[in-house]
Amino acid sequence: MRITQTMMTQQFLNNITNDNQRMSQLEQELSTGKQLNSPSDNPLAVSQDMGIRAILAQTQGYASTISAGLTWMNNTSGALQNIITGLQTIRTQVVEGISGTSNTPAIQQALAKSVQQLTAGINQTLDSQQGNRYLFGGTQTSTAPTTSLSSASGALNYQVANNTTIPVNVTASSLFLTTPSGASSNLQQTLGNIVTDLQAGNTQGLQSDLADLSANLNNVVNANADLGTRINRLTALQNQMTQYSTTMTNQKGVIEDANMAKVITQFNTDQTVYTAALKMGAQILLPALVNFLP
Repeated sequence: MRITQTMMTQQFLNNITNDNQRMSQLEQELSTGKQLNSPSDNPLAVSQDMGIRAILAQTQGYASTISAGLTWMNNTSGALQNIITGLQTIRTQVVEGISGTSNTPAIQQALAKSVQQLTAGINQTLDSQQGNRYLFGGTQTSTAPTTSLSSASGALNYQVANNTTIPVNVTASSLFLTTPSGASSNLQQTLGNIVTDLQAGNTQGLQSDLADLSANLNNVVNANADLGTRINRLTALQNQMTQYSTTMTNQKGVIEDANMAKVITQFNTDQTVYTAALKMGAQILLPALVNFLP
């Protein structure tokens, strides 16, 4: 097969075009720092990159939910600790009302007023809010729990991973309207009975109130402990999400990011080859053009 001048010219032009396209792609990688700038660059890598982006978006969504859940639960735990402290102080007042041999009606009345004030503080804590939502309101987060304890029920379940939900709340009804084992009355009734028995100087009644209060106090402590377990679980999941997100982000970088040292070296090499090719082409094409001159 005879190689003609036309064939040599056509091959030269094809090589120059390919070199120019490759250099344009390298220039784009240099300017963006990315090796994937259009779907045609590497269809398989682009598909993998899109998959990773979808995973990261989902992971970031769950991470945001986890963060919101932890904020809710930590605030709830802090409020529960305040309630526990208030109930412990009330228990001390009840013990004093029972055992104080020198108690006078005036002292009993003073203890009753103290318990009333402590109860008011507990109720105020029960109406704690995060933003404009009530922590202990159950599913009725827009209603103050103390206005309707029976309505302050229901779990707030947050989906924190695929097929994984965690309740983030503690309800006012479970704390104040549930009669725990070992008690004859719930916390709301017990607090009212304590005030009544202190005002009446009813020592025998206070003995029963103390047992009820202790059982209800344990119920609140157990609720806080259970919440702490959920906080630990969610914190561990948050750490896993962070590690997974970091891994996927690194993988995304491997697929997307250009190896700048390699790109610069390749660009310089291609530029040298391109310049040399142009010089060689000039030597091939100019004599060919002379043959066609009259």
